[in-house]
Amino acid sequence: MAGTHAQTAFYVEAVRFAVGERTLLGPVTLELQRSRVYGLIGHNGYGKSTLIKLLARQQPASSGGITFAQRPLVQWGVRELARALAYLPQMTPAATGLTVRELATLGRYRWHGALGRFGHEDRRHVDEALALTDMADFTDRPVDELSGGERQRA
Repeated sequence: MAGTHAQTAFYVEAVRFAVGERTLLGPVTLELQRSRVYGLIGHNGYGKSTLIKLLARQQPASSGGITFAQRPLVQWGVRELARALAYLPQMTPAATGLTVRELATLGRYRWHGALGRFGHEDRRHVDEALALTDMADFTDRPVDELSGGERQRA
């Protein structure tokens, strides 16, 4: 069976997405391997963003199935999936009043929840993420003052 190999990150089988009677994507079947880079190329309105949203579980498929790390995507818990998979939308939401450090800190939410304590280990991960994205010099800047590319890195 396809998608059961340990190197498979995603296996998409006959996935379709429709709104009412209008099919926006599919059916699509594909296998994406771990540690590889893929590009989606196509005309506007051909479902590229829709496919990414389905893989990130930002919206449910109308039919078909998606497996992530050899497990049906629908069986992943919200926190567990957030620890294993990151999603950067095309349009980032407003971050009014937040500094770059505060925004990066929100990335640790899934590790301890709303009432959990933000500790030394969390600070270390935030600092590492800021360094890896070349945002360490921007930590005190308001996100709203960044360029589009800087916002995405933040």
